[in-house]
Amino acid sequence: MPAISIKSMLDAHVAANGKTWAHDRDLTVGASEVGQCLRKTWFAKNGVDPDPDYVDRYGAKLRGDLIENHHWEPGIRAQLPDGVALLFAGADQKTLVDGYLSATSDGLLVGVSSDALSHHGVDDIGGDSLVVECKSIDPRVSLKVAKAEHEFQVHCQMGLIRHCTAYRPNYALISYTDASFLDDVTEFAIPFDPEIYAAAKTRATRVMTAAASQDLPPEGKLAGGGECRYCPHRSRCAGDTVGAIPEDREPLGGNALAALKTLVDEEQAARVEKDATARRHAEAQERIKEFLREHRTRKVEGDNWSVAYFPVKGRLSLDRKAVEAAGIDLSPFETPGDPGERLTIKVK
Repeated sequence: MPAISIKSMLDAHVAANGKTWAHDRDLTVGASEVGQCLRKTWFAKNGVDPDPDYVDRYGAKLRGDLIENHHWEPGIRAQLPDGVALLFAGADQKTLVDGYLSATSDGLLVGVSSDALSHHGVDDIGGDSLVVECKSIDPRVSLKVAKAEHEFQVHCQMGLIRHCTAYRPNYALISYTDASFLDDVTEFAIPFDPEIYAAAKTRATRVMTAAASQDLPPEGKLAGGGECRYCPHRSRCAGDTVGAIPEDREPLGGNALAALKTLVDEEQAARVEKDATARRHAEAQERIKEFLREHRTRKVEGDNWSVAYFPVKGRLSLDRKAVEAAGIDLSPFETPGDPGERLTIKVK
């Protein structure tokens, strides 16, 4: 008899009961994808296998599905005001398509009053329909505004509903349910912006018509690398980038040389601005530290802000020379990182 592991059972259950879609999601870029790194999305749409060391953790997605299917959707449907209907939700979800862009909204309320969002400071929503979007949130996250990727997502949903149906929603209501305390729900009202919808369509077209990953910018890396940490194609992306570096040194003609000089000038101007901003930031932080030292306090909390000042232990480091001197060989424990790139610019 095999060993009993609850985790293994649950993992197998999730793997065997993946969500299926009537729409082939490889043919379009979904509203939840179009705001992500363009190159990451291209890999997904072109059937590129994940990196060998990538682990697909389903926890957050499953958490969202459970809350939406067993709490959010049935709860809303059971408490609808007279004359209000919930469309495109639960078993009635529908994928809408406009060119290469698609979206499967969590729901559309129709028959609502024009002042349905007055408690969010919106006196008139400009119609009788309202997109509603369900999100679950880690309780450790502090939400002051809706996440940018979720705002982008509901703009796509509103635009697609306006394009594909007779409804004309001007607002979406994003609700964030705390994953630990389900009674803790934070809401944000988002007005429709047709320019954002147009930008989403352009992004979707770029992904679906690009011939190679190098034709798209590695936006995750450009944004600081936070998205790269969870990307299933991080190593492949790095390899493609390094592989595209030219091997030869070819002379540039006059026009090309002038165009490159313009780019170098732009880079140098941005570098000066970055350095100046970093200096102002560091000086502002030092003034705060001096203020706290003068007032003999390490923590202050305001109405919607706080400051904490505390010591941090130094990081442990490995003295490789001492290790080698001791005759210890660390090479069996070393693993190569992803390849990288370096651009050196010198201006006289």
